[in-house]
Amino acid sequence: MNVGVQITAVALPCLLLSETAHSSLGRWIFKPLASLGFLVAALAYLPNHVPSSNAAMLNLTSVSDIPRAIAASGGALGLATTYVAELKHIIFNAAPTIVAGASPAAATAAGAVVHTTYTKAMMVAFVLGAIGDVLLIPKRGFLPGLTSFLAGHAAFMVAFTFHGQDVAPRQKGLGFIVAMAAVVGPWLLPKIKNKIMRGAVIAYMMVISGMVMTACGSINSGREYLPERLLGAIMFFLSDLFVARQHFVHKTVLNKWIGLPLYYIAQILLASTLRGEVPLSR
Repeated sequence: MNVGVQITAVALPCLLLSETAHSSLGRWIFKPLASLGFLVAALAYLPNHVPSSNAAMLNLTSVSDIPRAIAASGGALGLATTYVAELKHIIFNAAPTIVAGASPAAATAAGAVVHTTYTKAMMVAFVLGAIGDVLLIPKRGFLPGLTSFLAGHAAFMVAFTFHGQDVAPRQKGLGFIVAMAAVVGPWLLPKIKNKIMRGAVIAYMMVISGMVMTACGSINSGREYLPERLLGAIMFFLSDLFVARQHFVHKTVLNKWIGLPLYYIAQILLASTLRGEVPLSR
């Protein structure tokens, strides 16, 4: 597990406990932290990322590795300092390459990495997802958060399309979406009385459906890590059903305990697909 995955793995249970306790402070601490985790995970998975000397120390594969890491770091404070140093290394070394890649000619001239459209669109989607997570924390932030996620799903759809599409599996994805819409539409839409909100939800359903369909279409595109892409897209779709159930149908902490793990695991799975990308140049 890279550092970002570890951050989400620790923050997610704390977030679920905060939701159970209806702790606003817990939400404001652990939800952004869990979202930071998948952002950092995506950056750490970038093909040009070179781990720092601290990375081996933070390569935890199980709970039993934690005492070893603490001892190797000189105590819990030392381990925390190591994590901060690694986060700084990832954010300030990997993230700028995405920005520099916006101008391929300049990046090539400087000998820098030129990332694929897939990588850049995926990173935009992760950023929009993290923003949406924060916007959804206050009660009045549902519509802005939904808008941010809608844009994020559109970015995912762009990434999957540029990654390559195969017509046959994409048609199967369309069949799945049509079947789900036949069930979800009559269940959800009559419960949304506000016309603006109903229109926003319909638009959102169309975009996330497009994301799942293009994820299905990328199955036979001849690239690696396709199962993670498809599984992540479907889990994202399912997690949103629990968000909708919480907001429009029936409020219960069970929605959070099912929906949030589905969502964060989906983001981590989608982030892991960046391992299969090869920079255009160096």
